[in-house]
Amino acid sequence: MKKYSEEELREMISNLRLVKGFAENLTDESEVDLTIYELLLENHLKNKYKEIDEWLDKLINKNGITKY
Repeated sequence: MKKYSEEELREMISNLRLVKGFAENLTDESEVDLTIYELLLENHLKNKYKEIDEWLDKLINKNGITKY
């Protein structure tokens, strides 16, 4: 499966939602595509924030700063 950037996923989701709004429903295949793109974006964001949290934890531990 192709790896999409966050921007690409947001654009594809937006486009499919626009089509869905005008057509009132999508083909079964397009509904599946929309769901897949939404899940991929959600997973991408979880990983993105996980990486930031890990980086911050390393920075805090390195500098001996107490969390909270």
